[in-house]
Amino acid sequence: MHIKANGFSLGLDHARADLSFLSHAHSDHTSGFKSQKKIIASPETIALAGFEPSRYTKPETVNAKLVDAGHILGSRQLVLEEDGKRTVYTGDISLKENIFGSRAEIVECDRLIIEATYGSGPKYCFPGHGEVYSDIGKFIRSNDTSNIIIGAYEMGKAQEMVKILNEHCGIVPIVTEKTESICRVYADFNIRLERLVIGSEEAEEIMNRRFVAIVPMRHAKRYFAKKLADAFGKKTLCAAVTGWALTRRLNTDISFPLSDHADFFELKKYIERSGAKEIEFFCGDGSGLKKDIEKEKS
Repeated sequence: MHIKANGFSLGLDHARADLSFLSHAHSDHTSGFKSQKKIIASPETIALAGFEPSRYTKPETVNAKLVDAGHILGSRQLVLEEDGKRTVYTGDISLKENIFGSRAEIVECDRLIIEATYGSGPKYCFPGHGEVYSDIGKFIRSNDTSNIIIGAYEMGKAQEMVKILNEHCGIVPIVTEKTESICRVYADFNIRLERLVIGSEEAEEIMNRRFVAIVPMRHAKRYFAKKLADAFGKKTLCAAVTGWALTRRLNTDISFPLSDHADFFELKKYIERSGAKEIEFFCGDGSGLKKDIEKEKS
């Protein structure tokens, strides 16, 4: 998506423009950015994406500012001022405060370009993060003689899971090398995460006893847990943390509806409180939101 911004063509999580805004470092947003030399983003996003700091461009270049999006480390919304009109592009957002103390700021605006990942209907209503953290802790403690693998996306969700296991379970989990590389960036921004890396001596020692490991979502399957159970001679349970657990059956022993996206009601809240007269959706179907808001107005 492109918009005109104070004489520039500005890409919104899109690289083919005079300069581009990158809301966060997930790969579905960074795709194609290798060729873009002028990027507006947070320092954390630049680091997580592996870009050279020299590619950073100040948001003031287009008379804009960045505000918290509450999605993953470094995620930001873009607030653009032009000709007395304010445009907000949210990127991916969450209004619930996460375990790192981050949540999206609602910005009043004239034009709102907002994500709609879970915007199709009110069935997408997530429990509070604290409730989910507690449920995860109960599951871990009630299965303290079993090995446990937890499926999580390696950037953002995996780091959240490390923190949950550290703080709510007193557990230092085993993580993949890719997850470890991202944890190191979190550490560069003063976020402490206690973990062990697969293949290290410390991890090998723990795996001789009972362990909890965070694995990529593609490995969060019962068949993979069965392979580990056979290899280690110990019952192994499989869990997953994803917002889609709310409506989908996953091939796991248990799943937890933990999302770093806004649910239907959070999106509706943002739209209403923004006061925006022009509303556009991306990354999902916003028809349910439009219908619900129009129904209330009539």
